[in-house]
Amino acid sequence: MLTPEPEGEEVYGDQIDQTLYSQVWHSTPVTLDLANSSLFKPAPQCLSLEERTRLTYERAKAFSAAYGLTVEDVLCLGPNFWKLQTDHLAAVDGGALTLISIQYNLFVGTVAPFARTRPELRSILQRAMDFDISAQFMLTEVGHGLDARNLETTATLLPNGDFELHTPSSAAAKCMPPTTPRGGLPVIAVVIAQLVVADEDYGVRAFLVPLGNGKEMCKGVISKVLPPRTGAHPIDHALTYFNRVRLPKSALLGSLEKPQSKRDQFYATIHRVSAGTLFLSSSCIPLLKVAVYNASRFSMRRMVTGHDGNPMPVIHFRTQQLPILHAITQYHVLQAYLIHAATAFRNTKTDPRVRHGIATAFKAVAVHHFQKSIKALTEGCGWHGYYEHNQLLQLELEFRAVGTAEGDIRVLAIRLASELLIGRYSMPAPRYPQHALARHEAAVFAEARHVLATHGGAHRSEQFNRDILPLALPLTEAVGHRMAYEAARDARIDPKLLALYESGAVLHDAAWYAEHGGIARPAQREMEARAADALLPFLPDLVRETGARAYSSAPIASDRVWGEFVAGLETFEGEASGGDVLGL
Repeated sequence: MLTPEPEGEEVYGDQIDQTLYSQVWHSTPVTLDLANSSLFKPAPQCLSLEERTRLTYERAKAFSAAYGLTVEDVLCLGPNFWKLQTDHLAAVDGGALTLISIQYNLFVGTVAPFARTRPELRSILQRAMDFDISAQFMLTEVGHGLDARNLETTATLLPNGDFELHTPSSAAAKCMPPTTPRGGLPVIAVVIAQLVVADEDYGVRAFLVPLGNGKEMCKGVISKVLPPRTGAHPIDHALTYFNRVRLPKSALLGSLEKPQSKRDQFYATIHRVSAGTLFLSSSCIPLLKVAVYNASRFSMRRMVTGHDGNPMPVIHFRTQQLPILHAITQYHVLQAYLIHAATAFRNTKTDPRVRHGIATAFKAVAVHHFQKSIKALTEGCGWHGYYEHNQLLQLELEFRAVGTAEGDIRVLAIRLASELLIGRYSMPAPRYPQHALARHEAAVFAEARHVLATHGGAHRSEQFNRDILPLALPLTEAVGHRMAYEAARDARIDPKLLALYESGAVLHDAAWYAEHGGIARPAQREMEARAADALLPFLPDLVRETGARAYSSAPIASDRVWGEFVAGLETFEGEASGGDVLGL
């Protein structure tokens, strides 16, 4: 890492714990041996879909075992939990990380609090931690994703105290948790359903439901496997139906009492989803590192003829340098931002709405950074970039689902921006209020509040839908850019990295900075150019420090791997006559 320069200004507010930062980002990776093992080598093309799916499960088990997390690590969102979510191995098999994230964050995180008073749950939790079972979390339905509070699956209390779990319509099918026997493991799920007592809706509850034994489904449970997602490592995502499945009274996680607020009950039941909003989106950090490593190595190896007739690497061109340098600054800043956001998110004294807002702002920035950078890095590799074996396109396709998983970022942004505009709560105040990014955030919110005021302040109106909703994501990104900058500054990352990050944030809303921020377009370009100039001499070191070499399998990153790749291609030769082909 570049040597940080001393911070000149006094820092106020919550500081980032430097020991914690080093523990998460500078400790020796625990998956290096796995990355070099045969289990994580690129899968042969001859494997069937079922075999590739089973491989994803085997990798998830090995991945999780390398960390040896405890239930307490998951329940308390400890630093080792963060490290697993941001391990480079996520770039080798994103499907494995998806399985771990569902199993640990959503299943274990939901069930664990109940084990304090129900010791019989502890063995199930340990089996989930050891990946001896496939543990799922079933909330959204085909007809109820964004409005999951209106889900249709019912759990009806029977006279003997048991429950009947039922899917009343095709729109109530649970999607997309993997529930088929393809993983070869017994499947147990937390199923979120409407509790019905004496024909009255008692709001949603979580139920512990066995789905299959690893060979076949349990009676009354039907799983319809979906086709594999394009470009992603295969998981048996499915639509799952319940045909009047009988559950014992012990299946209920929680109370039978009717809640005072069904809304509060719903959010309490799915409280781990907001943790997923934060931590799942942080997986873009290792993905960007591997993408930067592959794209940089390609740009350093790929030669063209210069004006003097001599070969020169394409990394000489600014169009190759900028996407790589911006991506490097992004993951450095996101590393600091994650430590800050995760620390604040763990603080149970913080207003839960603010905690969710912190997760939403982080996700908005992380998703935007990744989507913009991965596209530019892929295009910079020419035709090589569009092949799965060079990892870049696969990383993009694998991560795309994160924008929707654990809360669609567009919808999360609408909720956050709306609640901030109408004053229900506030995000943490800027620590550097005179900085350009803080002034930008304040200005765009003031502009949006003015628009809202012209419509009478009504937030449930067609005018709000027309004029405010399109602003929600940019508003949320403005919050995220400001908080990311502050976190990185407080973490004392190299000012040269921070300068280019700031330039990228300015260019993201170039019109505002030109009109109101006092930075004209030529000045914005010069700001970026100078920041890039300062970083460029350190590029080889920065690429090496990604730590991604062991996790890269891209032929474009190495002469040796390229040679092995070409040697292994199916080859065609023959003795056909050219004249015969031409018909002469």
